[in-house]
Amino acid sequence: MSSLSILHLLLLLLALHAPQAKGLPLRTSRTPYSSLMEEIMDDLKKITPSPEGSLNSDEKNILANKSLLQANLKAFMTFATDTFGNDSKIMKNLKEFQPVLPTATPTEDSILIEDSNLGDFRMKLEEYLATVRGYLRHD
Repeated sequence: MSSLSILHLLLLLLALHAPQAKGLPLRTSRTPYSSLMEEIMDDLKKITPSPEGSLNSDEKNILANKSLLQANLKAFMTFATDTFGNDSKIMKNLKEFQPVLPTATPTEDSILIEDSNLGDFRMKLEEYLATVRGYLRHD
């Protein structure tokens, strides 16, 4: 048996034993961004009250708008700096998203967060992070 036919036989055997996706997307290890999102939300849950009320449709649209991802991040970072300080863990984690989000010029205003309202910040940030998670999965 020639070495070429042995190689073909080995490849065939390897292909038969390799795990198959069976039409499902392959799962990769969690991204560092998923961990950052969890850290941010865990920290917020420790220091902020549960949000009261819900977002209105305009706020949801602003937070879901992909062209506003950077502008909204800036709004969250400004609030985090003013409230928790520039060296806070939340602020450091938010900064990690800057290089991976699109820098499109927004045509609308970014999200408004009520001054000193941690519940508002948390509620809007939760919605925003869901949008970022979706963007990172599909980009």
